[in-house]
Amino acid sequence: MIFYILGGVLVAAGAGLFLGSGSQRRRVYVMKATDTSTAADLAGLTESVAKEIGAGSFNQVTEVKGAVECDAPLAGELSGRACVHYAMSIRREWEETVSKTDSQGRRTQETRTGSDTVASNTRSTRFRVKDATGSIDVDPAGAKIDGEKAVSQFRPGEPAGGTLEFGGVRINLPGFGGGGRRTVGYRYEETILPLGAQVYVLGEAVDAGGSLTVRKPAKKDARFLISVRSEEELVRKAGSAARGLSIAAAACAAAGVALAVLAFLGVIGR
Repeated sequence: MIFYILGGVLVAAGAGLFLGSGSQRRRVYVMKATDTSTAADLAGLTESVAKEIGAGSFNQVTEVKGAVECDAPLAGELSGRACVHYAMSIRREWEETVSKTDSQGRRTQETRTGSDTVASNTRSTRFRVKDATGSIDVDPAGAKIDGEKAVSQFRPGEPAGGTLEFGGVRINLPGFGGGGRRTVGYRYEETILPLGAQVYVLGEAVDAGGSLTVRKPAKKDARFLISVRSEEELVRKAGSAARGLSIAAAACAAAGVALAVLAFLGVIGR
């Protein structure tokens, strides 16, 4: 029976990997099928639609490329860099010694490691993408944001005085003495969309509210992506992921079916 169950698990895993491969292929298709628009292109289309059926009626799935501009940027909490989006986290990494008893009653000890989030925060603000023809507003709410790494640092041990300080962050840490866990150190991570960065934006351009803006599409499951990678890089990455997932899906499914067949024939599991 166990081999039938294992075979079913492998087939189910293959199905999940196949779905993941399909998602990556759809991502490639959407990016390739969507035309790149300039700020001037979109402004012209908006004006034309407004003349025909009235202002506030324009909407079009599009992609825009250009430099990030913002009159009131954020500052990354850890890096302090001017940006329009940041996602930061601070994790405490720990280790502990645990005792285990085997079936013969023999006791052994091993070291287990893990981590806990001490602090995390994500903030975004509206910004503009400027190209050679002008600029267009972007509302990043709801976007999948692929930024650049601004901070990635590990500091060993506990901070002096029990107060953690990094960049603009200051945290009074609770006592971690319970449970036998020993602090190895703290890992600091921050990803940002910095001012001046060249970005690729895939979303829906609308003029509702009186301002032409690229935002999250109204259509359910439509993609809204902001990335510091180029379109070509994103297509290559998604295509490579799709191929890898397809191979893994086929391997899992084949192994699962083979296991079930061998069990049915009595080759294994006797």
